[in-house]
Amino acid sequence: MRFLSLVLSVLLVVSLSSCDSNSTDEPIETYIGLAAPLTGALARAGQNMRIAAEMSIALANESRSEDTPPYRLIIEDTGSTTEGAEEAFENLIADGVRFVIGPFTSSNTAHVTSLIDESGIVTIAPASAAAGLSAESQWLFRSSLTVDILIPEGVRATHEFIKYTNVATVTNQADRFSKSARDKFVEELGKLSGVTLNLKETFSRFDDEIVPEMDSQIRALANTNEKIDALVFFGQAPDRIHFILRAHELGLRGIPIIIPLLSTSDLRLARETNPIATEGIFAIQVWISGSTHAASKEFVAAFEKRYGDTPNDQHARTYAAVGLLLEAIEDAGANPSSENVREELADMRNVDTIYGSFSFDKNGDADFTPLVGVARGRNLAPLGK
Repeated sequence: MRFLSLVLSVLLVVSLSSCDSNSTDEPIETYIGLAAPLTGALARAGQNMRIAAEMSIALANESRSEDTPPYRLIIEDTGSTTEGAEEAFENLIADGVRFVIGPFTSSNTAHVTSLIDESGIVTIAPASAAAGLSAESQWLFRSSLTVDILIPEGVRATHEFIKYTNVATVTNQADRFSKSARDKFVEELGKLSGVTLNLKETFSRFDDEIVPEMDSQIRALANTNEKIDALVFFGQAPDRIHFILRAHELGLRGIPIIIPLLSTSDLRLARETNPIATEGIFAIQVWISGSTHAASKEFVAAFEKRYGDTPNDQHARTYAAVGLLLEAIEDAGANPSSENVREELADMRNVDTIYGSFSFDKNGDADFTPLVGVARGRNLAPLGK
């Protein structure tokens, strides 16, 4: 008995020593996944996403308390394709990642929605804007505005400013966001008295395809006998850049051009080829660098200090998405489960963000006030300023 008591005492001391040792170890990391198009047609956007996600994670780690687990960013390249998006999510899931930012486009988001739902991986898509996607999974949230909020406010603001009565559209028929935005635009246009849609030009390009020339569509707009006092273009970033440059080259000028979600990244890339082609284009946007929100000013200042340049909206949308996710993780308490983080996101209402007051609606879609900007040099200026 005395021998047994001695053995138990030794085991107890060893056990307590082990506990003391473990208590001083660095807390286990919390993995944050990023599924971004680092290569392919949308590589520029993907690199912007990566930069913003790295910045957001770095700032969070710098300000965390000692007993809070550090965040570690795990990046997967979607390759700008739907198949690549699926593979990226599968890799993140296999690595044990439970919280993901991405993918970038609505088409890619739609493609992985069933995978997100089946795996129960908490996902915030920072740029997807097509209608209806978040309702397909309780695990999917979208922190950028959908066309249901973006387009009505864009139509109201641009119509009030331009006073257009005869409108033309150019739409990428193969892209889910572009079709969704066009349909909502047509719906909103029908509510305006005395405004008609005279010309509807289309083209088709899937995410992984090269941009078509669009010369026939541009010439049809330039040579029409119909009066056009506003032209609205619906497409992804490569489509927008090509259209802006080619339209200017073919002489389609003097008509106000409106482009939903035109990024300052798009502007800057187009300006590398033609510095004046973008000037005066209207953008219906979720964020612009001239925003007066306090959180937005802090973000711009932090970005400029770190990188020596003004952030674009692709940086901003990713930064905001990561911030919302980290806030939900922290609010979920110690050792947050996927279920608890999902519930925290679902309950987010009137959160202060770079967008101003932000909420998720019952479907997991963002709700805040969009902006309209005008291209002035390398950036977008608020409408009317």
